[in-house]
Amino acid sequence: MQIEMSRAQAQQMCAESGVKILPYGNAWWLLGNGVNRVVAKLEGLSICDLTPFQIIAR
Repeated sequence: MQIEMSRAQAQQMCAESGVKILPYGNAWWLLGNGVNRVVAKLEGLSICDLTPFQIIAR
């Protein structure tokens, strides 16, 4: 039950941050503005995981 609550919190955080959660094999693909990450579990996801990467030209 606690895992389900943690997953629901992660889904809400992603929705508020404009990050889509897409199934990716046995993992999840988090895709949004500046966010492109694959995670094994949604449980334990923090707002730091949803922070956009800075794009720096080389």
